[in-house]
Amino acid sequence: MYNKNMRGSRKNFGSILLLIGLGVGVAVGTCFLFFQFNKTENGEKEDVSTKKIESNAESESNPIATSAKMKIMYAGTTFWGRRTNQLARASDLGVKYPFSKLDTMHRETYDAWIGGLECPLVQKEGNEHNYAEENSIFKFNCDPDYLAEAKKYFTAFLLGNNHTDNQGGGEGLTETRKHLDEAGIQYFGTPKYTGTVDSELARDTKEATNCGIVVLPINVTYDNGKTNKIQMPFGFCSAHGVFGVPGQDYIDNMKIYATYIPTIAMPHMGAEYQPSHDQLRQNLYRQMIDSGVDAVIADHPHWIQDTEAYKDKLIVYSMGNFMFDQYDGMENSRSAAIEANAEVAVKDVDFDKWDKLGKDCLKDKKSCFEKIQNAKLPKISTTWKYDFHATTSVSDCITRLSSQSEQDSVAQRLRWSAIPTTMKVNK
Repeated sequence: MYNKNMRGSRKNFGSILLLIGLGVGVAVGTCFLFFQFNKTENGEKEDVSTKKIESNAESESNPIATSAKMKIMYAGTTFWGRRTNQLARASDLGVKYPFSKLDTMHRETYDAWIGGLECPLVQKEGNEHNYAEENSIFKFNCDPDYLAEAKKYFTAFLLGNNHTDNQGGGEGLTETRKHLDEAGIQYFGTPKYTGTVDSELARDTKEATNCGIVVLPINVTYDNGKTNKIQMPFGFCSAHGVFGVPGQDYIDNMKIYATYIPTIAMPHMGAEYQPSHDQLRQNLYRQMIDSGVDAVIADHPHWIQDTEAYKDKLIVYSMGNFMFDQYDGMENSRSAAIEANAEVAVKDVDFDKWDKLGKDCLKDKKSCFEKIQNAKLPKISTTWKYDFHATTSVSDCITRLSSQSEQDSVAQRLRWSAIPTTMKVNK
């Protein structure tokens, strides 16, 4: 009985061991398969993740521009000689004096300021001034040491006017450009007339032309949310015509520049101390628009004059005195600073190539425009919208934003209500 039972127990025990073995085998196999599946699955996830990273990296390296904008201000006649210099030198502010209230103009909200500098920059020993000449025969000079302060506001100066040749003609202009280069302020234009033959007191060098390149920063926003400042070259052209009318070669040069890049004309001419333009200027400035320039922004009359929209482009006949020392009445001490907001049509614009050209222009002015021509990039399409800001420097030669009543008065002088709303900044 005992042996029989023992045999049955052994048989049952063997069956149990067999079942346990099978269970262990199944468990091991399941674990193995699960491990292999999970490994493969994780491997696939890693591959997908890697592909996503690679895709994102590719997107980061080739972002698409979604907008490109710029805000600049044009300032009228600018000058810190004569009485302005006397007040500044007597002040504790020194060379900061005429600029000391420009914070009312909120320079930080602009990408660039362009002004008309109506004097050469020639260094005299001890900053000596011949005030008898400056007041009687209007032979001006502006001390170069003001440039450190001017640099905080102005990006570029127009040199094509009737006073930048006051210190030795071409010799004084050469020194003026040298000081501007050292200060890091760009410039353009010439006081030389069409066909002028260089003489001992020539107005400018033979190489000087009425048009030049000014590099302005454009804020380009991309589809990845980032914004870069692109150094974009623009054409700026002078037209000095105080004692005559610029020749056809001036207009032709504007047309050449406007073929490749957005170009602005800044003439220095017109009847002084008059509230509105004359027919000669209207014909000439419209001819500039017909040549392809984006706008005509003029000064010289020392009074604010009217504006007009011609072929949906702005003509400002005179901005008045932005920074000047005339003080015999309100008219001589006020200006209309013109705000210009640009928006570039970004489609098919190679901003990297334009940026390179702009940076090249900042390094080498002489070959700059030739490089732009040789690059054969499509001309960028730019939409401009405008506003104005009345300024005053009455009594103390310190330029600042005017009161609201003066803003309204300047709006009437400009005939600003006649400018189409499509050309004006929305407020």
